Amino acid sequence: MKKALFFLSCLACINFGYSQSLNAEFDYDKFGDNQHLLVGLDLSPNGQHLAISSLRGRPLIVYDWSKRETIKEFSVGDWYGGSSVKYSPKGKYLLLQKLFYNDWAINKDKEVDFELIDAASGKLLKLFNNYHAIAFTPDAKYVVSLTGEEITFWNSNTLKKGKVIMVTKASNGFAISPDGKYIAVSHHPDEGKLKRNPKYKKDKKALKHTLKYKQQISVYNIETSKKEYTVNGFYDIVYRLEYSEDGKTLFCLQIPHIKANENRKRQTFISTINGVTGEPARKGFVSQATYEPDFKLSHDGKLFGLISQGGMYPELHIYDFETGSMLYRFELASRMFEKVDGELVGTDSRATFVFLPDNKKIVITQGNRLVFWDIEPDSK
Repeated sequence: MKKALFFLSCLACINFGYSQSLNAEFDYDKFGDNQHLLVGLDLSPNGQHLAISSLRGRPLIVYDWSKRETIKEFSVGDWYGGSSVKYSPKGKYLLLQKLFYNDWAINKDKEVDFELIDAASGKLLKLFNNYHAIAFTPDAKYVVSLTGEEITFWNSNTLKKGKVIMVTKASNGFAISPDGKYIAVSHHPDEGKLKRNPKYKKDKKALKHTLKYKQQISVYNIETSKKEYTVNGFYDIVYRLEYSEDGKTLFCLQIPHIKANENRKRQTFISTINGVTGEPARKGFVSQATYEPDFKLSHDGKLFGLISQGGMYPELHIYDFETGSMLYRFELASRMFEKVDGELVGTDSRATFVFLPDNKKIVITQGNRLVFWDIEPDSK
C-alpha cells in the first residue's frame, strides 16, 4: 500500500462559475501488473465490500475495503473489454454488463450481454444475450430486463419469466422507482402524435429532426402496466435512467447523435427530472468523457460525482448537488509509460467510482489500482 499527499492549486471552475478545489489526499492498492486494468466497481449494500471487475481473463474480486484485503475471486464475465458490476439491493446477486473498448456507435440502440451471478458462490445463474438494460426491483424479488419493446420481470429465485410490460418504440434505458410502483422507460417519439402537434405541422424540418435524433421518457404503473405520463421534453439518445434513493430525482444520461452534434465533440449530458411530478428540472451536468461516464449521488444525497475528461485522461468531478457547483476534482493523469515508484502504470479511460459510507471518502479505479481519495482531509 502506498501513501501520497498531493496539494495542487485551485482553478476557476468552468461549470456554473464557481471555484473548485484540487486538494487531494489519497492512497491506493494495486492489483496485479500494469495489464490488470480495473473497469467495474460497486459497493455492497452493507457497505463492507467492493466488487471489482477487470479485463478478460482476470477474476472478479470481492474486496474488504476497510481491511484492504481480497475476500473472494470468481471467474466470470470473460469479455474482452471487461464488464461493469452491480450488486442487487440485498447483496445476494451481482449483475455484470459487457463493456466495449469503443462505444462510439451511438447512432442506434445498444444491445449488450449481461450475466446474473450468485454473490456468495460466483455461480452463473442466467446469461442475458443482446438486451438493452437489466436492473433489480428495490425488494430484489425480480430481475427486470428490457429487450426490443418488452420489459420482463423475472423471479430472482426461480428465474422464471413473469409479468411483461410492452413499451412501443422502447430504446435503451429504464429505471424503477424506490417504492417499486413505477418504471420510467426511454422510447422513440410517436410519429402520429408529432404530426398532430401544431408546432410540427408547420415545421417539417423540425419534425424530421425530432423523429430521427430525439427520444422521450414515459412512466408506467407497474401493477396496472398502464402509462401514467410522458415527461414533457425531448432528449438525445438515452443510455441510462436512474432514480435517486429518495425517489425525488430521475437522472437521464443522454448522448447526442453524431450527426445532430454541431461541434462533433463527444459530450454526455445528465439531465434531472422531478421523480414525483415528472417535470424536467433545469439542473444538469455535462461530461467530456470518452466513454459512457459513471455518475453517482453520495449516500446522503449531498454530493454528485461524475467521470469526465481532462485532456487525454479521465477526471472525477464532485459537485454540490443542491447548487450544482463543482467542489472537487481528481485527475487520473497516469500516462501509459510514466514510472511511479519505479513501476509502469497502466491506464484505461473507463474509470468508475463509489462513495464510501461516510460520504467523505471515494474509491476510484485507475488502471490496475484502487485509489482511496479523502475529499475532506481537514475534517479529521
